[in-house]
Amino acid sequence: MAAYSFWGRFFVWSLWVCCGNTLLATDYFLTIGGGYNPSGNQASLEANVVFFQQVLKEKHHGAMHHDIFFADGDDDKADLQVVAEKKTKKELPASEVLAALHRRRGPQQLEYRNHRVPNISGLLDPALIRGSIESTGKNARPGDRLIVYVTAHGSQGPNEKPFNTTIDCWNEKKISAREFTRWLNELPSTMPVIMVMAQCYCGGFSHTIFEDLDEGKGLAIQPRVGFFAQQYNLPAAGCRPDIENDEEFSSYFWGAIAGRSRNGVAVEGSDIDKDSVVSFAEAYAHAVIAGNTIDIPLRTSDVLLKTYSRLKIEEVPSASTQLVDEPSRDKESDESTDEPKPAPNPPALSGTLQSFVNRGRPVSARIVTELGKSLGFSLEDDATRVVAGYDEHRRNPRNQGRGQRRRPGSGRRELLQEVTDKWPELGDERHWEESSLLKPDNQEHLLNEIKELHSWKAYEQRLKQAEANGQSAQHELREVKFRRLINTLEAIILEQNLPRIAKPEIVERYRQMIALEESALDSAGGK
Repeated sequence: MAAYSFWGRFFVWSLWVCCGNTLLATDYFLTIGGGYNPSGNQASLEANVVFFQQVLKEKHHGAMHHDIFFADGDDDKADLQVVAEKKTKKELPASEVLAALHRRRGPQQLEYRNHRVPNISGLLDPALIRGSIESTGKNARPGDRLIVYVTAHGSQGPNEKPFNTTIDCWNEKKISAREFTRWLNELPSTMPVIMVMAQCYCGGFSHTIFEDLDEGKGLAIQPRVGFFAQQYNLPAAGCRPDIENDEEFSSYFWGAIAGRSRNGVAVEGSDIDKDSVVSFAEAYAHAVIAGNTIDIPLRTSDVLLKTYSRLKIEEVPSASTQLVDEPSRDKESDESTDEPKPAPNPPALSGTLQSFVNRGRPVSARIVTELGKSLGFSLEDDATRVVAGYDEHRRNPRNQGRGQRRRPGSGRRELLQEVTDKWPELGDERHWEESSLLKPDNQEHLLNEIKELHSWKAYEQRLKQAEANGQSAQHELREVKFRRLINTLEAIILEQNLPRIAKPEIVERYRQMIALEESALDSAGGK
């Protein structure tokens, strides 16, 4: 009976995929945007929501309902942080140092105004968002979809539940990934859910495909897919008080569908299969390829593959590709014995990049081709060269990217800790800019006090080294591109092996997810 229930739901959903581009279907859009308070409610978040509204107006022609929950809602108080108009520039040297310690851009003259997002449904509040999902569930009919867009802030999950990351709401409230999963359970079992999330640590929400966020409990009943700016344990790029720079995951994503960036720059070549419609999957590929940020995006189909497939199986599926379990690139091998050892395992990924292109789906093939080219590889190069290049890059002593920052001796962490110990409000990641210690007439005095701290010399030396080679940002971006490429290569192998390892219902759910990822924004005239 359980098997019948699964296949029955899949059959209904399949009919929607094949025949459901009908005017009778309604797309329910849920936009979750803004900050947790005025100092965390940057103008770029407002710009993202307004841009998404424009994209829907231009590209979605079917029936729709759109709930938008943004910052403080309809309150007319100044809640949005923006860059002040040009005024007499003041030197803010202490703020400059603290911005670097908190990995924030240099200080800007800021001011606040009321947000200008039109047609909102309410403030960014968990209870209102849950109510919207409940209402959607009550009104939904077969063929309807829920599309969730998040452009907000997020926080890490606890150590014991690292995927239970959060969406941070107004007045410091939060929505955890586990809560969100339970809210989605209230929807009809056949209602597809598509998520596009760009908050920090948003990768935790990729596990909403599992019941109660727990892969041990199996897949959730609804078909759910999502596209996420960043991994569950890393911050994402994008929140800024200015809107001139739109290098942010969801801006790339919706820009591919719109045919232009948030700031109006033309986006071309995103229609990979040349059918005149840019699917969600194709928009994701554009964000992965073009994203000039620290983000390492992922999608829910990748999570399913990593959970239910493997890189190594008993039979090697292709003589040209050797497969083994993914090696740990972050730790040295702890094997130490004088006994004779068998021949070393073949590399985790081998075969030409062209062979991966040939076996991958069009979206994956495009990512491999373009990222490989940007990293200096040709399609004739073997994948082992990519892995070796990544390892060499991370060992490079000039590398000031993410891997290098984890190593001791950089000075940044130590100095930030000393600042926090002496001035707790300056160590607060979210509210340090509000401290009265940063008044313009106290900047020089505060900077001199910071320079007296024990860790200042080590930190200053690191700064000089970074300035000397001038390649810190480029090194970090190159490492990120390596990781995006390797993740895609591995996904191609995992997809190839899935039918040989997983149960039939898992394979069918994966195909169902791929079909949903490859669907289009426009329910009336899309794919």
